[in-house]
Amino acid sequence: MNYEVVTFLSMNGAGGEAIEFYTRHLGAKAVYTVTYEDMKKLDPTMVVEEGKEHWISHSVLEVGVHKIMLAEETMVPDERYLAGNHMSLCLQSADKWRIESMYESLTQDARTEVITPLGPVVFSEAYGIVRDPFGILIQLTYDKRLAEGDNH
Repeated sequence: MNYEVVTFLSMNGAGGEAIEFYTRHLGAKAVYTVTYEDMKKLDPTMVVEEGKEHWISHSVLEVGVHKIMLAEETMVPDERYLAGNHMSLCLQSADKWRIESMYESLTQDARTEVITPLGPVVFSEAYGIVRDPFGILIQLTYDKRLAEGDNH
């Protein structure tokens, strides 16, 4: 099966420190890390707040047979960081149709709030965020690298 559910943590500016902590204490291996500075190279129109150039935009850690993804900011930028809005489920699939189907199913429930409509972004042909009826943020990401065995 080429889809997975990954815990995604928002670190409120402590992403680098968290990577070091999880590496040291959980034996995690950082397999992918992108800073805001790196993202700006991909999209020169991106505005990066001064002092946040080296913040983590996206990182993948392998912890045993599982993954943790982390970044600095919450999935809803205009919400204040609170314990509780700092994590989300990240559903990834190498099958774009699966991501589209899950997004469609989730958004058919009137209680689901669309945060970011499913669509193309710099790192995926299909990416979106919803908040489920229970307050859980769910990221949906088409990632063709999963089919190639590259699990970033």
